This record gives sequence, C-alpha cells and structure tokens, in this order.
Amino acid sequence: MSGAEDPNPDLSQEELDRLEQEHCDKIIASFLFYEQHATERLDRARDSFQALSPHHQRMVPSFAKQMDDLQEAVRVNAEFIANMLADKPLAPDCPALHRRPSEFDMDKVYTTIKQLVRDWATEGKAERDSCYQPLLHEADRLFANVADKGQLSVCVPGVGLGRLCFEFARRGYRTQGNEWSMHMLYASSFLLNRCPGVHHTKVYPWAHIFTNHYTSASQTRAVMIPDVDPYSLPEGSDFSMAAGDFLEIYSDPAEWDCVATCFFLDTARNVISYIENIFNMLKPGGYWINFGPLLYHFDDNRGAPSIELSFEQIREVVKAAGFIIVQEKFPVRSGYIGDAESMLDMQYRCVFMTAQKPPVQGPHA
Repeated sequence: MSGAEDPNPDLSQEELDRLEQEHCDKIIASFLFYEQHATERLDRARDSFQALSPHHQRMVPSFAKQMDDLQEAVRVNAEFIANMLADKPLAPDCPALHRRPSEFDMDKVYTTIKQLVRDWATEGKAERDSCYQPLLHEADRLFANVADKGQLSVCVPGVGLGRLCFEFARRGYRTQGNEWSMHMLYASSFLLNRCPGVHHTKVYPWAHIFTNHYTSASQTRAVMIPDVDPYSLPEGSDFSMAAGDFLEIYSDPAEWDCVATCFFLDTARNVISYIENIFNMLKPGGYWINFGPLLYHFDDNRGAPSIELSFEQIREVVKAAGFIIVQEKFPVRSGYIGDAESMLDMQYRCVFMTAQKPPVQGPHA
C-alpha cells in the first residue's frame, strides 16, 4: 500500500483493496481542501492586522493588496490542483470529503507544490544541478564503455515528482522510479502524462510561506512549469514509475544494473534494511550511487521504532552488506525545495558515495 500503514496479513484482498481506496480518497480530499486551508491562513493574517491600532495599520498601506495578491495566488494553485485531479473525481458522498484532512496531509500538499519548483521549473535548476547532476555524471562515468544505455537498468527510489528518473531516461537508460507518497504520485502522473509542452502552467509555490521575505513580491511571484517537455524523451525510451513501499516492491534479487538514491536513505525507519535491499536488487557488478544528508524523517516519531545512524556507521553497514565503496565525497552542498530569494538559505552538507556489488559474489550475497 502506497504511503499507508502495513496491511494486516489476516485481512482479505477485498478488505485490503477497500483500505487502499480509502487511503487514496484521503489524499485526493487533502488536495481538494487546499484552497480552504490556505484561505484560512490568509484570514488569520488579515485578522491579526485588523487587531492592530488604526495608527499601525496606516503605516503598512500595502498590506491589503498583498493579501489580495496572495488570495489570487491561492486561487490559481487550486485551479492547478483541480486540473491535476480532473481524472480522479470523488463521489459527493465520499467520506473523505466530509472530514477535515490532517495537518500532516495538508503539509504534504504544500510540499508537493514547492516540489514543482525543484523538479520542473527553471527556478529549480541550480538545486537540481547540485544533487541530480552528480548522480547522472557518475552513472555515465561508470557505464562509459556501454554504447547502448538501453541495455542498462536504473532504479530511482524516492523519486518524488520524477525529474531525476526522467533525466536518466533522457540519457537512454532503461529507468524506473519508485515513490510511496500518493501526493507525489498524483502530481508526477499529471506532469509526466498530461502536461506536454513547456512553461504553460503557472503556480505560486511560496504563497504559503510568511517568513523571511525581503520583498512582498517574492511571496507572490509565480513560476511556470514544466521547464522541459515531459513528452520529449527519445523514441523507444523505457521509463516507468512504480508506486509503493521500496522494500516490498523490490524484493527480487539481481535485477538492476544501478540504483540511484537522492535524499532517500533518511526516509527509512531502518536504514540497514534499505542498504541490504539495494545490495540484493543489484546485479553482480552493479552500482549504487547515493547523494544526500541524514535528516531522519521518523526520529521524533514515538509511535514506531526508528534507527538513526551517523554516516560513519552507515559506511560500516555498507561494507558489512557486501559492498565495495568506490568513492565518497563530503561535504557536497545542496538545498532542498529552497527559495532562492528567501532571507533563509538552508543548505545540507551531503555525502556523495558510489558503492559496487562485487562482480564475483562473496559470502554476503
């Protein structure tokens, strides 16, 4: 199940299907609640301003127009969401439509909107270049002696909105992206399958961020997506997306020539299982290329166990799993869904590592 809790093995297939549909309905409902949720935030800003003394209000004459501009930005974003979900209507009596979405799900909606910049806008190019290009160039270096890249299979887990996977496919590799977040999957499906052409769709990714703006206009500026035609892959390209849990989907051994992970390892509850699974799914002689920090996503979640290892410890696990470390670079600076005009510049000091599964398998294989 994509992004849902692990299914109970005692449930029937019919019950599992029902739970999966309920989860999908819940995600769609959270997208559809976006305009109301974002407007509620604007209303709080308006109420706070109205609570000021008339003297203080007169000192910021531009405030009313700023709120009007943000309301229009929210409307345009809601229109984008409606187009994205046009082929996924919910019945009027769907229970998910009559429950307020969780703040967790609404945060995922806002993150998805910001992710549009990272993966599919010109404004995200610098960020993509800092983390995607090293992976792409390393794969090209490792497989430089293979003329027909279509003979090589590349898996990209945690692919988000699909751009890294798309770039591997543009280079000719037989590529599959994997993602468990249904928020990301709905958006990537729309972009990759229903958005031909370039720079035709407007979104306002920073309209929901109320801090660290040097100018008011930076909060209300739009970006145009996509910056490259998703239909521009070479003829005969083999590019697919797989929805679901990484550990469940990729259980077959020795199927992939390369696994490329970007900002992915720290999404694990048990990073050791991820590393073992990557080793298992690679063919003998295959490569794992990894880039990212260790912002463990479940470190403050008391509801389930989470293992947070240092990279020094991860390196020990990589070797114990059977890998040969080919190269390691640290630090390599990169941001994540950042705003180039913000007064806050969040940069990670990432590790860039390449490891190989031995061509001749040893006792760890």
